[in-house]
Amino acid sequence: MHHFPWQNKTLISFNEHLYEFDTANLALGAEMVNFQNQPIGGTGAIAKLAEDNFGNLCLSTVMAGIKKIIRNNYPVRYYGTLKKDDNNTIISVFPDKKSNRILAGTSGNGLLVFDTLQRLVKHIKAIPGDSLPLSFNCIIKDNKSNYLLFSNSHDKVWILSADLSRISQFPASSLSSPKISIDYFGNPIYQDKKMAITQSQGKLYRTDFVSNTCTEYEFTSSYTHSGLYYHGTIISQANDELIFLDAVSLKELKKIPFKNTGNVRCFAEDGSRNIFMGSNKGIFKIDSTGKILSHLTKENGLPDECIYAMAVDDEGALWCSSNKGIFKVRADNSILQLKKEDGLQENEFNTNVVARSADGEIYFGGVNGLSSFYPSAISRFEEKIKLLVTKIKINNEEAFKDTAVWDIEKISLPYYRNSLSFDFLAMSGNNPGQYIYQYKMESIDDQWIQNDGLQTVRYLLPPGKYVFKIYAGRSFNKDAVPLKEIRITINPPFWKTWWFISAMAIILIALLAYGINRYNKRKYQKKLMELESEHKLQLERERISRDLHDNIGAYANAVLYNTELLQKEDAPGERHALMNDLKFASKDIIAALRETIWALKKDRYTAEEALLRIKNFSQSLTRYYPNIHFKVEGHAPAGMSLHYTRALNLVRIVQEALTNAIKHADAGNITIESRQEKEKWLLTVSDDGKGFVPEELSGTEQGNGLNNMKKRALDSNIAFSLVSGRETGTIVRMLI
Repeated sequence: MHHFPWQNKTLISFNEHLYEFDTANLALGAEMVNFQNQPIGGTGAIAKLAEDNFGNLCLSTVMAGIKKIIRNNYPVRYYGTLKKDDNNTIISVFPDKKSNRILAGTSGNGLLVFDTLQRLVKHIKAIPGDSLPLSFNCIIKDNKSNYLLFSNSHDKVWILSADLSRISQFPASSLSSPKISIDYFGNPIYQDKKMAITQSQGKLYRTDFVSNTCTEYEFTSSYTHSGLYYHGTIISQANDELIFLDAVSLKELKKIPFKNTGNVRCFAEDGSRNIFMGSNKGIFKIDSTGKILSHLTKENGLPDECIYAMAVDDEGALWCSSNKGIFKVRADNSILQLKKEDGLQENEFNTNVVARSADGEIYFGGVNGLSSFYPSAISRFEEKIKLLVTKIKINNEEAFKDTAVWDIEKISLPYYRNSLSFDFLAMSGNNPGQYIYQYKMESIDDQWIQNDGLQTVRYLLPPGKYVFKIYAGRSFNKDAVPLKEIRITINPPFWKTWWFISAMAIILIALLAYGINRYNKRKYQKKLMELESEHKLQLERERISRDLHDNIGAYANAVLYNTELLQKEDAPGERHALMNDLKFASKDIIAALRETIWALKKDRYTAEEALLRIKNFSQSLTRYYPNIHFKVEGHAPAGMSLHYTRALNLVRIVQEALTNAIKHADAGNITIESRQEKEKWLLTVSDDGKGFVPEELSGTEQGNGLNNMKKRALDSNIAFSLVSGRETGTIVRMLI
C-alpha cells in the first residue's frame, strides 16, 4: 500500500488499484480507472507514485511498466470487449440509458450490450441454432421497448425482446424483390410512436409498429451511404446528385446536381435548419435547395477530409469522426481534435456510426469499439506549451550536431544547400501526440498548414529570406501566434547578386549603345551604298548610251555611207561588195541591240543564263558561216549569280572573241568551253586558226576589238588573258 498527495487529493494504492482517500472521514473514495474502466495499474501492482514537472501522475508498476495519468484529460469513455481475439469493429450504436444499456452492432461479431458503467452484459453473436456470426448495421427501439436489429449478413430483420432474452425474425418484405436485401451500411432516418424509417445504402425500410411489418423501398441502384430526414422530406446523395424523397410515400420528388463531393458518407442538421454533409472531400454546409453555404477542407484546418459520421451538440457545434480521430467544428470554424491518446478507441472510425442519447452524450463507433463523451465536458485547457525543434537536416544531412538545435534562431546557407527538413514536438502537460501542430514558411505559405502525426516538414527553398513558424495546441488556430520562429537566409549564387546584376546591366547598356551605334552606322553605310549604286546606275546608263551611240551610231553611219555609195555605183561587182557591207553592219546593229536589251531586263543573271545566251549567239553564227564548226562544251557553275553589267560584259567579250576568230583567224573550228575551278567560273574561247603574236602588234594593229575585251574585263573584275601564236590558233580565257 502506498499513499501520495496529488492535486489537493490524497491517493492510496492497493495492488493494481488506486483510490482517492477521504481524509476527513478516513474512508476510501472513488477508484481511479483507465479509459476502459479498468484498474489503473493494469496487470501489475503499483510500486511507486511520483509527480512530473507538469503535474501529471507517474506510476511504476511491478509487471506492467510505467504508466502516466495526465492531469488535464478529457472524460472520454470506452465500450469494447477488451479481448484481442474479438472483433470490435462497430457498425451501429443505440444508447438506451433509460434501460441502462448501450447496444453496439459489430461487423461479423453480432451484438454487444453494455451497461452505462461500460461493462459488457450480453453478447449475441449469432441466432440460436445458427453458427453464422451476424453483422447488425442499424438498431432502433419499437413502442414496446423491443429492439429491431437490421443485419446484412442474413438479409433479415430481427427483433430482440426488451429483457434481452429472446431474438426472433421480424416480418419484412420488399416491393421490388422476392425478399429484402440489406447492404453493409445502415442508419436510422426517422422515428415516431407509430413507425420508423431506416436506410441501408440505396434502400429505405418503413417499419410499422402497429402492424408489426417492415417494407423495403429501393430509391436508387447507385452507390450511396446515408440519408437525412428534413422536415417532411428525406435527402440522400448518389452519382453527384442530391435526391429528395417524400417521407410519407418514399417516392422521389426531385434531383439536384451536386458534383465533386467525393461520395457523401453522412448527414446532420443543426438548430438553424442548416444541412451538413460529410464527404470524402470535407464538410459541405447547404440549404434545402442544395446551395453550398460553406465548404470546409484541410485548408480550413480539418485534420482529415474523409468524414465518417456527424452529430450536432446543444450549442450547435458539429462533432465529426474520421480516420484521424474525432474533431469539433465550432460556429466560427475553429477546430478541437481528440485522438487515441485522449482515450478514443482508435483514430479510425466507421461510416454512419453515431448516436446521441437523451441527456446529450454522443457515441461514435470505430474499428476497436465505442467512444462516448459529453460535449460540454470537452473544453480547452489553458496550457503553457513549449515548442522544441528536435532535428534540422540540410540536404538530407543532420545539421548542428554540436549545437543545441532547439536554440537555433537563424540559419544562413548558400544556394546549393537549400533542401531543409525540420522535426519538432510540444512539451506541456499532455503527451506530444495529443497536440495539433501547425507550421508555415513565410514568403512560401499563405496560411498555416496542419502537420499530421509529428511528420517531418520539408522545404526546397530558392534564394531569399524566410521565417519558419511553428505552433502547437489542442485545436487548430488559423490566427495562431507562433511559439517558435527560425529566420532562414538562402544566399544566391554570385551571378544573382546585386553587384553582379548591376555590372551585367551596365555591360548590357554599353552593348545596347554599341549595337545602336553599329545599327545607325550600317544604316548610314547602306544609304551610302544606295547612293553609290544609284551613281553607278547613272554611270551605267551613260555608258550604255555611249555604247549605243558609239557602236550602233557607227554602224548606222556605215549603213548610211554605204547606201549613198550604192546609189552612185553602177558596177555590179562594187555594188555586190557594198551590199555585203550593209548586211553585216545591219547584223551588228541588231546583235548590239539584242544584247543591250537582254542585259537590262533583270538586275542579276545566273551563270547558266549567261552561258545560254552565249550558246544561242554561237548557234546563230552557224547559219552564216557553214564552213566553220562551232562547239560549246561544259556547264556553268550552279548557284553563281552575276550583276547584269557583268553578265553583259562577259557575253560581249565572248562575242568579240568569236567575231575576231571568224574575221581574222581563218579558223575551221571554234570551241567555247565552260567549267568550274574551285569556286570560280572559267570560260575559254579557242580556235584552230592562223593565230598571231600579240607582242608584235602595235596599239593600232590590236584594234578596238581586243582593247574593248580588256576594258570590259577590267570594268567587271574578270580575269582576262589571251594566248596566241603563228599557226597555233588563239585561246581567250576568262576567270569569273
